Amino acid sequence: MLRACLLLIVPMMIAGCGVAEAHTNERAFILLLPTHLYIVGGALAVALSFVMMTNIPTAGLRALERARWRFGRWRLGSSLGWAGEAPSLAVFTVALALVIAGHAGSRDPLANPLPLVVWTLWWVGLTLLHALFGNLWARLNPWRGPYRLVTLLPGLSNWRARPPLGYPAWLGYWPAFGLFLGFAWFELVHPAPHDPAVLANAVAVYAGVTFAGMLLFGGETWLRRGEAFSLFFRIVAWLSPLGREPDGSDGGEAVTVAPPGIRLLDVGALPLGVVAFVLSVLATVSFDGLSRSFWWLGLIGENPLQFAGRTALVAVNSFGLVAMFGALAAVSLATVLLGRALAGSRIGVGESLGRMIVSIVPIAFGYHVAHYLPAFLVDVQYAARALSDPYALGWNLIGARDMHVTASFLTDHRSVEVIWNVQVGIIVAAHVMAVAIAHLVALRDGDGPRQTMLGQAPTTVLMIGYTLFGLWLLATPAVG
Repeated sequence: MLRACLLLIVPMMIAGCGVAEAHTNERAFILLLPTHLYIVGGALAVALSFVMMTNIPTAGLRALERARWRFGRWRLGSSLGWAGEAPSLAVFTVALALVIAGHAGSRDPLANPLPLVVWTLWWVGLTLLHALFGNLWARLNPWRGPYRLVTLLPGLSNWRARPPLGYPAWLGYWPAFGLFLGFAWFELVHPAPHDPAVLANAVAVYAGVTFAGMLLFGGETWLRRGEAFSLFFRIVAWLSPLGREPDGSDGGEAVTVAPPGIRLLDVGALPLGVVAFVLSVLATVSFDGLSRSFWWLGLIGENPLQFAGRTALVAVNSFGLVAMFGALAAVSLATVLLGRALAGSRIGVGESLGRMIVSIVPIAFGYHVAHYLPAFLVDVQYAARALSDPYALGWNLIGARDMHVTASFLTDHRSVEVIWNVQVGIIVAAHVMAVAIAHLVALRDGDGPRQTMLGQAPTTVLMIGYTLFGLWLLATPAVG
């Protein structure tokens, strides 16, 4: 079977390869993904997936699932009092200063700190840190501390314990899903998401919505179910090897180290709203790459060599973003239905879908990092320089105002080859992790080895297909 798949896929990949441009940012640097890496990466994804499914002993996988190493113990949470809100208040102060800089600072997105902090340090850098160190956003988010301060005001002191509105059960996680789709539209479709003033207004509106939700439904409730990025970073944190687990009756917690991604098995079946949220994350990063490709521009009748910008494409790209989400949702549902039919599963469709989507998280994160990597390497330098002089007043707060921003490593063959290898390696590694998680989930649900293999086969094909699609997005010609 493996040989047949390789014989089928490799010729198609050879036929589809060419000189390409990987996405960086609005001021792109050209990166050409070599054909041989494209082929080897796709072949590895296929080969490692089938090898993992067929050759790794079940006992070894179950031992991996149970692996935990205790790192330490401490007490956190309410015992910290106001000290626990200090990170949130500090981040809120910085965020407020950045919003002011969006209006008062330079109009250049590469000189104003707000776009660079949001799109580079926060959206890419902080996401990566969550996969390494766990849910940092739970303490860093800029709304928890100010919410606690506001609820000390006369007339609001009881709102923390008894908010004016109860959170309707039917809302579930759908507010977070809707807010994330709005964020995705702003990032990918809005004509000027990097404009400092426009972005400052968007941040202010989102903060207003978040505070309103916290005041009406309760801070913890809204942050857990309604706030998009609290949910996003919590999902990414499931990949982290570091975690906290209850330890004793005194409220203490043990810090444990586990194999990366293995904590996804502790999640269980995701609710439908979270399933939609994970698929929207995958759709966002997928459409970001697709919407810049020559293939997409040709499909909608635009000349990629005379690309005039996104203003004229608002309607068609809005449709494309929704269509990408719809396509991923339809394929995922079809995969689950086929897997249930092959395995003769007695688990409900909704629960099966919720369990399958857990294994998609590593792929969504892997492509997120690989996709933004070239832009991050350049824009993090601009961010350091802009943060030194946030209001264009001649300051030099962190000593980097006059730093020379270099992008020469994107034109040097050896360094670019390293970047190519890292991008392909991230996608393949994420795919292998996803297959491992899917296999362990299938072992839990299956009635035997044969049913497990049959039930997992459609999911594995889906993962292989998306991995090849991700590599194609990195390799296909694209505008900046």
